[in-house]
Amino acid sequence: MNLEEHIITECFVDTLIVKTLMPPARRYNHQKSCNNVLKTMRVEFADKAAFGIIDDDKAVPKYFNEFSLLKRHNEQLSIYKLNNKPHYIVKLSKAAEDFILKNAQKCNIALYEYGLPSVLEELIKITKRAITMHNSNLKRLFISLKQYENSDFYKLAQWIELFKANPYNLIL
Repeated sequence: MNLEEHIITECFVDTLIVKTLMPPARRYNHQKSCNNVLKTMRVEFADKAAFGIIDDDKAVPKYFNEFSLLKRHNEQLSIYKLNNKPHYIVKLSKAAEDFILKNAQKCNIALYEYGLPSVLEELIKITKRAITMHNSNLKRLFISLKQYENSDFYKLAQWIELFKANPYNLIL
């Protein structure tokens, strides 16, 4: 079973984060909105395990109300589980860009060293385009952030790895 298709990401930068933290053999299931992530889980993976990654920056679809908090790592990163299925949702704080900035700050990493802006609005201009998927500066940053055990990138990589190891009974 190719579990990579069961890992569903919301936007370009979320997909790049996951691809960089845990390089896929083939590909992850990229969707273009929080609504599409949850719809894909509900429809295409109705009877299968699924692991969605979304930003907490918009109104969440009604289907999300059926999920319960499984574990809050901190204010930046939480994971939820659907009560009656092996469906999991990871929520990144506000938006992925905010998640990136706060983790860089927590790990004392200067974004300028990666050719990236440290101002939220400027970072958003970079991450909202399809070309984001090939941004080597972001990739290098994400690899660096994963190296710090206190970073949420490290924790997210662990959760993905645990899901891949045991998708029908994720134990954190």
